[in-house]
Amino acid sequence: MVNIIALNEYHLDRTCIYRIWFGSKFYIGATMDSYKRIEYHIKAIGAGFKGQRLGRNSITNMVNHLKDNPNIETCFFEALEYCEDELSLVDAEHEWLYPCKGNPDCLNVNFNVHRTINGIIVRPNGSFAIKQNNKYVLVSNI
Repeated sequence: MVNIIALNEYHLDRTCIYRIWFGSKFYIGATMDSYKRIEYHIKAIGAGFKGQRLGRNSITNMVNHLKDNPNIETCFFEALEYCEDELSLVDAEHEWLYPCKGNPDCLNVNFNVHRTINGIIVRPNGSFAIKQNNKYVLVSNI
C-alpha cells in the first residue's frame, strides 16, 4: 500500500494545480479540493494493485511505476499554484502540464487540458465547447 503525504498541511482543502512525486517520476493534476484528490489517488492506485484493469491512463502509469519500484512506499503531494476558482484551474494546469509533454519522468497520459463546468467543456485560453444536437461544438473564446 502506498501513502501520499502532503509536503505542507496548508496544501490540503485547497483549489490548486498539484504535483505528486513517485520517486523521481511525477504526475501533475488540478483539483478543487486537494484532500479529496489525495484520497482518490490512494484508492485508485490501490485498486490497480488489486488487479483492477485501469486502461491506458495516468493511474495505470503510476501503478506500473510503483510495481517496478517496490521500494517507493511514500509519495509526496505538493501544491504548485493556488487558484481562485475552477475556471482559473484550466489555464494554470495547461501552463504547468504542457511543458512536461515528452518528459520521460512525467506519468501523465493526457496533455489536452480541459474541465467540464456546468456542462460546458472549458479549454485553455478561454475556448470552450457546448453541446448541440448531442455533439460538442467548439466555440472560440468566452
